[in-house]
Amino acid sequence: MARNNFIWSSILQTRYNALFNYLKNTLHLNINLDDYIDKMNKRELLKYIVNNKKWSDSTKESYLLMAARKLNILKNTKQAKKFSEEAFEYIKKRGEKEGNNGLDSKEIENWRPHQFFIDRLSILKQDINISITQHLKILLLTILTYQPPLRTSFYTSALFLREKKDNDKKHNYIYVNRRGSSKVQYIVNKDKASNYKVYNINKNLSFIDVEGEAKTAIINSYMNFPRNYLFEINNTPISDSTLLNWLREITGVPKITIDIMRSSYITWFYEMHPHFNDREKLGKVMRHSQRTAQLNYNKVFETDHLEESCRESKKDLVDKNYQLDEVKKKLLAYQITRPNELLFKKRRRDILYQLNTKGRTPRETTLKMYNIKYNGDKYE
Repeated sequence: MARNNFIWSSILQTRYNALFNYLKNTLHLNINLDDYIDKMNKRELLKYIVNNKKWSDSTKESYLLMAARKLNILKNTKQAKKFSEEAFEYIKKRGEKEGNNGLDSKEIENWRPHQFFIDRLSILKQDINISITQHLKILLLTILTYQPPLRTSFYTSALFLREKKDNDKKHNYIYVNRRGSSKVQYIVNKDKASNYKVYNINKNLSFIDVEGEAKTAIINSYMNFPRNYLFEINNTPISDSTLLNWLREITGVPKITIDIMRSSYITWFYEMHPHFNDREKLGKVMRHSQRTAQLNYNKVFETDHLEESCRESKKDLVDKNYQLDEVKKKLLAYQITRPNELLFKKRRRDILYQLNTKGRTPRETTLKMYNIKYNGDKYE
């Protein structure tokens, strides 16, 4: 299909198909997949793309460039030029926005300041008797709020690691060491930045210390809900789309993304830390350059819309505080009387690991306390 040195890629074909589906199924145009760009009135096609209020500027830009490439392949250079020029206007506008750290329409609608997520967590912490899924959603918001957020792929692939010597340098890990003062680290062996020169040269940048609220949340989660992956369902890591849905459900923001969480954190951090070195260190932790953070993540915004989001969140917090005293009393009684079954199971699992894997010699009292028996082959 390639002619005149214009290459038609699989990405362009995907956009071609997507635009066709919109024109055919949403606008109900009488067109055919094989030749709709060739046969349609070009002025009308241009209007259908540019006037769609639901599409972002980047989406319109991608469709315009695809149509221009197709028209060039069809040797319709005059019309191809019109689509290219229109696409260039979007490219220029997007560059100006990024250069000024502005927000596009979708970001304005779904962007929230850092304080919004802190307030949201204050409300969520008051809930009790939650399911494991709800617990994981709260954990997700906690580590994205109190620890510099990484990219989605890390959270959907990270395994818990008990011993650093078991790091295979291929998988991503959450290293949890509860001995002494305790330690939690992200170990990033594979992500978008893994092949960047700075991370190839300095492998120490793959180890990221987790501190404060995020550290406490991860340790408590691992103790109370022992598992293999940081985020999993039925012993299987969750998908990127599931993680995104969890984030949207727990924040109540319909179209929020991990990129928006990264942007919010950076904007807050830059307000608190004006010095270059602090920002440079943050860039290393978040695995991007300070220039990338400045252009794509740190946002300059009008405060009225964002402050309203915080006010709504704080109002919910005040409303729930009326019920808090009674809940605390019930929770205290519940904690005193309920056997800590999860902790018992966790300790029993640790003991079995030491006996069967490490070859430790058991104490009779320990075997009786945790109802452990030897079947001739292993302890169970």
